[in-house]
Amino acid sequence: MRTRGWKLNSRLGPFVAVVIAAAALVTTGSSAQAETKTPGFSTPTLSTHAGGVSIQTTTVVSHGIWSCTLGANLPNRWYGGSGGGEQAFGYLNCSHVMPEIHIEVSLYRNGSPVASTDNDKLSASIANAAPSKSPHTSGTYKSGALASVRWPDNTISQIPQIFSGTISL
Repeated sequence: MRTRGWKLNSRLGPFVAVVIAAAALVTTGSSAQAETKTPGFSTPTLSTHAGGVSIQTTTVVSHGIWSCTLGANLPNRWYGGSGGGEQAFGYLNCSHVMPEIHIEVSLYRNGSPVASTDNDKLSASIANAAPSKSPHTSGTYKSGALASVRWPDNTISQIPQIFSGTISL
């Protein structure tokens, strides 16, 4: 059993410190996700139809020194399993850790939503959501994303829905 600490000149000492720090982050991250949403934090609702497509796939909302970027990526086709399918991807990336962030992403086929998912995070700066639909069905696809942010001063902003470009899959 080792009873002495790592030597300052040791090459292994910094590596062990990094491993321990990474393990602490993983442990903290999984317990933080087990929490429930803050009472009074309302989440927006995805549109039931795609409407006109915006060529802008990202939007930025700011509140004082803080800002968050919402993005909706072009859907992609994946292969495997029961013949593959299609997947959308959306993200919310904030400049600082926020008390709560929420993102909803929907996959649209021929202008109608076919799959959606959401992600609510407490004490986080990044949230992703990736709905998918299987099996593959030919059509025109796009992603739609919207979000809510609780700023550190406890005010809330809702980020309106944005759409990716369209692609035939």
